[in-house]
Amino acid sequence: MSGPVHPAQSQQVRGPRLTARLPDGATAEYPLAAVKTTLGRHPANTIRLTDREVSKEHAAIERLGTSFVLKDLGSSNGTFVNGRRVRELRLKEGDEIALGSNCKLIFHAGDVPSTTVPSGGVTVVASAASMPAFVAQLDAQREQTEFLPADQIRDAESLRQDYEKLRIAHKFHQQVGLERDTKSLADKILKVSFEILAAEHGVMFIWNEKEKTLEPLAVRHKKGGDADVTVSETVLKRVTETQQAVLTKDAILDARFNASESIVASGIRSAMAVPLLAKGALKGVLFLDSRERSNAFTEKDLKILSGIASQAAIALENAELGRKIEAEAVTRAELSRFLSKAVAEAVIQGEVEVMKKGQQAEISVLFADIRGFTTMAEAEDPQETVDMLNEFFTAMADVVFRHAGNLDKFIGDCVMAVWGPPRPNPDDPARALKAALEMQHEVTLLNQRRAARGKKPIEVGIGINTGLAVVGYMGSAERHEYTAIGDSVNTASRLCGIARGGEVLASEATVRRAGPGFAVQPLPVSQVKGKEKGVNTFRVLGLEDPASGKVVR
Repeated sequence: MSGPVHPAQSQQVRGPRLTARLPDGATAEYPLAAVKTTLGRHPANTIRLTDREVSKEHAAIERLGTSFVLKDLGSSNGTFVNGRRVRELRLKEGDEIALGSNCKLIFHAGDVPSTTVPSGGVTVVASAASMPAFVAQLDAQREQTEFLPADQIRDAESLRQDYEKLRIAHKFHQQVGLERDTKSLADKILKVSFEILAAEHGVMFIWNEKEKTLEPLAVRHKKGGDADVTVSETVLKRVTETQQAVLTKDAILDARFNASESIVASGIRSAMAVPLLAKGALKGVLFLDSRERSNAFTEKDLKILSGIASQAAIALENAELGRKIEAEAVTRAELSRFLSKAVAEAVIQGEVEVMKKGQQAEISVLFADIRGFTTMAEAEDPQETVDMLNEFFTAMADVVFRHAGNLDKFIGDCVMAVWGPPRPNPDDPARALKAALEMQHEVTLLNQRRAARGKKPIEVGIGINTGLAVVGYMGSAERHEYTAIGDSVNTASRLCGIARGGEVLASEATVRRAGPGFAVQPLPVSQVKGKEKGVNTFRVLGLEDPASGKVVR
């Protein structure tokens, strides 16, 4: 080391200084220069350190008011304070500075002459609702930092700068209004912010309402690259807790950040952080910083950024709403394939829950199948067969939905419908029987249209059963459907299989639960495939007039 004050002279050294323990056990003191003290291996340094692991120009200590700031000058092996590597740090009494392999210095503030220290400059303003609100808050006494009325502007250059900022902001708002992707939206917010303001680094945070934390969504650097950006937790905490914008003109001197030195250690000189608020709710935080100089941002810049943040929050909310609408549209389209319109809407609104996992519930199941379809398909043109099936399926689905049933699936030439979850009705068995009768009526009308085109009629057999089944979404992760499975479903399918064309067969369970109002004819016990015991079966003839007991339809 060179330039120390020896122990015999130490009584006269009362100002700011560094102390070091010499190899002979003595203590050396190095007075700090009034403006800047340099440390390194080169002889031109204020304090020369002869350690080979110390860079030629290793570090510097600058005086800022009554404070001293240690800065690493891009050294190879780094600068450490109290065992922690730093790039820039405001020193405190007793801090140990380590450079190279064995150079350790203790900082002493000493007696610093009283001086007038400029304020570090923390400006906190409420986040405005929009850019025009700033114009309505003009202060004639602060002409140098505000947007003045046109008749009060005397500086053409300032006018051009303000116009350019507003032009870019207008362009930004136009771009944001069309963006729906959150990541792309964040990138655009930072891009335009950099065009308007002299920032070096920027981070767009999104608020995670569930975890109550801020999560970085996009990062931007003035010089490009993908380096990490160190952001003060103190600043972010202040913004999220107060929901107000923060401007620090000189982080090194800013007393607000004494408790957390991360902003100083990262080399930040000026920073702005503004909340993104939509209808009073926090959506995120927009952070910009400059490490080249203090006072990089003004109060006007903070207000401009707050205006951008306000518009950005609205854009985030619109994007979120747009995605929700799109998701609802997809969900509505998916649900409408098998649920009636009223039930599908109830599911979307959260009034009714579709079972995500299979659950046992009582259902009434209906199968309607075209008789002799294979023979008919072989005799007709394939396109004519497809057209007939489409007409048949459309008519059957409409009937199911009119009676508040759920269209489960089409199986070849067969229709499967279910009454029950997600919105069961106490009269579901009766609804299923009425739907079956109306289906046969629709087949009659369809055959009249076919006859007019010279086509052969079709015949449909229908089977209905009521009982317990497992209902819910089933299948693989890639392909699944809302359906019902179980013995009661199989029984309905078997009844459909033995029903003749134009016939509606129902199990005793369905007829009993449907109640009066139906004309039915008991049949011999049906021995259906897969069941050891026979099924008590009824032929449903139509609706019965309660007064006369006659079949009315």
